[in-house]
Amino acid sequence: MESYQRWPFLPATMRTPEQNRQWWEHCFQVTLPVENFANAVGSTAVIGQQGNGKTTALDYVMSQVGGQSLLVRYPSQNWPHSPRPKMPGKGHISQIMALVAAGVVHVMETEPGRYTAVQTNPLQQEFLCWLVEKYLGRRNLVRLAYRLQQTRQTTLAVPEQFNEVYASDEDEAEVWGQIGESADLVQALGFKHIALLIDLNEMEMSDHLTDLISLFSRLDLLEHPGWSVRAALPQTDVTRQQVLHAVNGRLHPIRLEYTNEEIQAIVSRHLQAATDGRVRTLEMLTDTAVLARARQELQVLYGTQTLAGWLNWAETLLNLAATGCEFEDAALSQTDKVVLTYYKRHMVLRLDEGKQGVWRGPQYIPLEGQPFELMKKLFGARGRPSPDALFQVAGSVANLNTLANRLREKVEPVKGKTNVYIQNRREQGYWLENFMI
Repeated sequence: MESYQRWPFLPATMRTPEQNRQWWEHCFQVTLPVENFANAVGSTAVIGQQGNGKTTALDYVMSQVGGQSLLVRYPSQNWPHSPRPKMPGKGHISQIMALVAAGVVHVMETEPGRYTAVQTNPLQQEFLCWLVEKYLGRRNLVRLAYRLQQTRQTTLAVPEQFNEVYASDEDEAEVWGQIGESADLVQALGFKHIALLIDLNEMEMSDHLTDLISLFSRLDLLEHPGWSVRAALPQTDVTRQQVLHAVNGRLHPIRLEYTNEEIQAIVSRHLQAATDGRVRTLEMLTDTAVLARARQELQVLYGTQTLAGWLNWAETLLNLAATGCEFEDAALSQTDKVVLTYYKRHMVLRLDEGKQGVWRGPQYIPLEGQPFELMKKLFGARGRPSPDALFQVAGSVANLNTLANRLREKVEPVKGKTNVYIQNRREQGYWLENFMI
């Protein structure tokens, strides 16, 4: 087969603006849950299996309401107990207000004409100055005033001294004041409301569960007509039993699921976009044995048939059709060769020290004792053979080989001489490939 275009299968951040435009036009298909998510009133969460397009659903919401709302992404790395909070030592409200302040400054710098309505309202000017100086610093406030003067010949009166309008992010009256005045300010800038966007995968939710429950337990403070929350959450027992319980009915959950027909229709759109219409179905690329094995592997990895899983299989089959596959082990079946290529291209290995295991793509694999310690050393070597470090765990060559074989039984997709992750040569030792730090 001729070469194919890979961009339909890449994340949005890896596509060019033109490719993103084409992706939404040719690859995306609106389903009823996604449409309900976009049109929901109030705070809403789309909940689905990993790989079923929750982030894409959130991106679709942004594309639909982006011109009407100030979109505020709230990534978990900026949460109170994360490594990079916007306001160290402060709670969720301060972190969120810092992001709102940054969003407001960006809007006023890129579209200074929006400032006109604020300029005639002394109360909103006072809140704007407090918001920017409180959460971004005085220098950013002075820079904003200078840019407005240069671009619009308008004045933002910067107070000589900082005036603490709201001192607390815990007192309910002061929090409600910040929520309300920020909504008023954003509406004066020409938006209908503020949309707080939260997007978590299963690993992020596990790492930040306490902060997530704390945030959702305070959703009553965001029940303001000028605010809404749009969240994308993994479908897990923790989501159902702890997270949604903390919400206490203040956030409408929408299950994101696809029928087999919907999955195949979306896969077909991607195949056609990647091949200029030459390939429309997976059956045009391979036989039924490979597709049956694909279903089996997706069940192992995701626990169900997912959209992302089938899209990765489609890209793998296109790649093999265009380039072929070469493996040293002549005894491998064609199906095993396809499986190995799929894992190499799409299922990286990640260490999870907190849970004492690894993630193989979306699948968590628990490890314990010496196998886990050996895996830590392999990750620490960052893809290089490091026999001395491994011997610290194993103690002998025989035990090292035994531990490596036990790890391979856990993480390798095909049993045999060909490995995706744990490699070795007699003269070099063991090392990792296809992993992520």
